[in-house]
Amino acid sequence: MMNIVQGWEKGGKTMEIRTINEDEFDDFLKMGEFAFQYELSEEERKKRRSFLKVENCWALYEDGAMASKLTIHPFEIWIGNRNFSMGGIAGVASWPEHRRKGHVQKLMKKSLEVMREQRQYVSMLHPFSFAFYRKYGWEMTHTTKTYEIKPEQLPIRTANMKGKVVRIHHDIQRLNAIYERYAQNYNGMLKRTEKWWNFSILENSRDIVAVYEDEAGEDQGYLIYNVKDNLMEIEEWISLTPHAKSTMLQYVANHDSMVRKIKIHPPVEESFAFYMADPKIKQEYSSYFMSRVVDVKGFLEQYPFKGDLERSLIFHIEDTFAEWNNGTFIVRSDDHGGRLVDYYPPKEGMRCSQEPQRGILCTINMFSTMFFNHMKPTELSTAGMITGKHDELSYLETILVDERPFLYDFF
Repeated sequence: MMNIVQGWEKGGKTMEIRTINEDEFDDFLKMGEFAFQYELSEEERKKRRSFLKVENCWALYEDGAMASKLTIHPFEIWIGNRNFSMGGIAGVASWPEHRRKGHVQKLMKKSLEVMREQRQYVSMLHPFSFAFYRKYGWEMTHTTKTYEIKPEQLPIRTANMKGKVVRIHHDIQRLNAIYERYAQNYNGMLKRTEKWWNFSILENSRDIVAVYEDEAGEDQGYLIYNVKDNLMEIEEWISLTPHAKSTMLQYVANHDSMVRKIKIHPPVEESFAFYMADPKIKQEYSSYFMSRVVDVKGFLEQYPFKGDLERSLIFHIEDTFAEWNNGTFIVRSDDHGGRLVDYYPPKEGMRCSQEPQRGILCTINMFSTMFFNHMKPTELSTAGMITGKHDELSYLETILVDERPFLYDFF
């Protein structure tokens, strides 16, 4: 059934935005292949068809022909140890003859409306250009780190090795139990489903999976890695205890006869170098994902502030792309220990409902990166990117969650 969501006329052409039909799925995939310069095998095409649902695949049409498209993945993430529904934007593309017509802008705006309706109060994406998506309110939140190590650097200088590392089959239930204990310590990590594990994480049958068991036989970490052409690449490293870290490092060192280089992708704050005999290793940092609060009111109603609010919070937010976020939000406690969020749209001629004598003035970009804990309020104020009195900024900083952003996944 055709789902026409929005239609209009432009330059004598009939324009519409809607979800795709089943018989349009190949066209949808072909546009992605062209735009991102890859080619799917027939097996990969079938795999994507079985994973993606047409109701999450959106396209803009000119006179009935697909011109631009994107996918909204219905994910869940952790923020401050609480689950949030998240819309993962992926596969944003246009045919070359339809570029620079504003099609992607219209699709991105529609995606925000759809995510808001679906109560996906946050969104994340991997940008081809940070500047491009900043225009639409997404902001940098996630960074990745890669260690590049020579095998002779790995023998570790600690005797803190207990338990054992064992290779296992692709046991999703076992791995996910470890993963979820770990992921809750970070903002923006996906709550993985079995379907996502199969589709995205363990799709390569050649990947080796190893689990660390402590002395009591409890799982406290895992590795997902592969070895090819004398390179050992550890795609996921999760260690829940110091014993897990040191024993897993020794397990990696035991591959010295078959590799010349080892790559590890740990969280940014995870330090391995100190434990190594030779800590002079190459460490590379890369900007990774962007995030956005889709619906400020809904997000603030759910956000897990640390402790009870001792004073009201006032945010004057500028969001030129999602008008429901443009204005003033006051967060306060009610008489029963609950939370209320009041919204006041901007008055005519003003950016906010009143001149901001109190409160924090910021764009949706800065609001998003603060609440993902990628940047601190005082850091943004010092850089001139947000405005507010020092005591209000300092108080906000004390009640934002401590967890830092991290993400292993890609979509």
